[in-house]
Amino acid sequence: AKEGIIGIRRAKRRNMERLTLACGGLAVNNVVELTPDCLGFAGKVYEQVLGDNKYTFIEDVKNAFSCTILVKGPNPHTIAQLKDAVRDGLRAVRNAIEDGALVPGG
Repeated sequence: AKEGIIGIRRAKRRNMERLTLACGGLAVNNVVELTPDCLGFAGKVYEQVLGDNKYTFIEDVKNAFSCTILVKGPNPHTIAQLKDAVRDGLRAVRNAIEDGALVPGG
């Protein structure tokens, strides 16, 4: 972090693949393999504790084609309902884009 460079340890493979696509860098396993060509870019990186978990937020990346929606709730039933509502909303947006039209109303 001293030179504006951050390394993330113990990241899941899927998350590392997404990070390399979004930031434009390469995943390396140790600092010996690290070269300036391996580095990507993110405008803002910070850690935040939410409840008992620590999360790393990465913002303002070069290729922002995906995002993570953090869903929290008081119990598993509420979380499941929230996930369903988000999924339904995203499907509605996708369908409107694919169809090129939408019907107003409820």
